[in-house]
Amino acid sequence: MKIKSSITNYSREQAREMAYQLGEEYEKKAHYCPQASLAALQDVFHFKDDALFKSLFGFHGGAGDSGIGMCGALVGGVAALSYFFGRTRSEFDLAIGNCHATGLVKKLVDLFNKEFEGIRCRDCQKKMFGRELDFWKEEDLELFEEMNGHGEKCPHVVGTGASLAAGVIWDELHNPERIAKIIPVTKC
Repeated sequence: MKIKSSITNYSREQAREMAYQLGEEYEKKAHYCPQASLAALQDVFHFKDDALFKSLFGFHGGAGDSGIGMCGALVGGVAALSYFFGRTRSEFDLAIGNCHATGLVKKLVDLFNKEFEGIRCRDCQKKMFGRELDFWKEEDLELFEEMNGHGEKCPHVVGTGASLAAGVIWDELHNPERIAKIIPVTKC
């Protein structure tokens, strides 16, 4: 993938705002937070990869609606960062690390953690609903719907996650060192 081709003419704040709006809209319309977050980032940064998009499906609701995994909004952002800056299969086969991309993901995780007081789906639930939910229990699903989970709360989390990821991606795509040359991949 040509990184330069994905640099937008948007300012950082415009990219973040677009990612928020699209992420929020996609979560309201189609649900499945990791795909909604990734779709927003794909649209902002002009890249499409259906295999990547499809592979994120099962991460919704903290992985299979379990709530115990990473929030899907963050998963979508990590996937987009990895798409742009992550390790390739040939680098994997040669056992070459990628500390730079790892640092970018850590930056996103730290931003998300600060915003939602955790990175797991259930951490976001506590922040947005006041308690953890179990999507496999009928009473918790009813509470989720009563509290406008798909209409307001989860769309806000997805929009925020996409916006935070857009900021990290934008910064890196506009990093003069990256534009001048590919930052070397090293063993971590």
